[in-house]
Amino acid sequence: MSSPIQRLSLSEQAASQAEFIVNNVQSTDYQDTLSVDVDRGFYDLDSNGFVSFVLERSAPDHYAMIPKEATQLRPRGFEYYEFFNSLTPESSSGWHRIDFLRDARRGDIVAWRFPVIEKHHDTGHVLFAAESPTEDISGIFSLRLYDSAAEPHFSDTRGTGAGQFPTGVGSGVIKFKVDNAGRPIAFQFAPSDQFESLPIAIGRLEVLPDKSA
Repeated sequence: MSSPIQRLSLSEQAASQAEFIVNNVQSTDYQDTLSVDVDRGFYDLDSNGFVSFVLERSAPDHYAMIPKEATQLRPRGFEYYEFFNSLTPESSSGWHRIDFLRDARRGDIVAWRFPVIEKHHDTGHVLFAAESPTEDISGIFSLRLYDSAAEPHFSDTRGTGAGQFPTGVGSGVIKFKVDNAGRPIAFQFAPSDQFESLPIAIGRLEVLPDKSA
C-alpha cells in the first residue's frame, strides 16, 4: 500500500517557488526596477520585488492583502513589516504573525523596516525562510533564506566565483539576536557587517477562510 501524498502548505509552496528561481537563475542583479524573463531565467529586482513576484504567482489572494502605496506597483519592504506587525499570532484571515524566531519555518516571510522612509531609498528588507533557524551556544540564531540582496549573506550562493552573481536573487544565511522572550531584535546581514537593531516581524501564510461555509 502506497503512502498518502502529503500536500505542501501554502508557505512551503511559496518557498518551493522561491527555491526554484534561485536554483535556475541564469542572470540576476539587485535593482529597484523589476525586470523578469522567466523563460530565460533573468531576474533583476530588489527584495520586495522578489517576494512580491513569488507571492503573486503562488498565493495571489494573500499577496493582494498586503497594502501598497498608490504611487507604487507593489508593496515596499517597510509595508511588509507594517502588515505583519499589525497581525497577531491568532489572526485567521489568510496571514498570522510569528512572534518567536525559534518558531519560524520554511516559507515564513521575515521583514524589517528602516526608521526613516525616504524617496528613492530602500525602506527595509523582506525574505523567505528556506528552513527553520538554528541556535548556537551563545544564543545567536542562523536562518537560511531566499531573497534578492545587494550583497551576499553568510554561506551564500552569490559571490564572485564562476557561475555566481554578486547581487540579486540567491540563498544565504542571516544571523539574528533575540530578546529574552525569543523575539528577533537585531540581525547581521553579511560577514562584514555588525549586528543592526531594527523592528523585525515574521508573517505566515494560512488557508483562507471558506466563505461558503
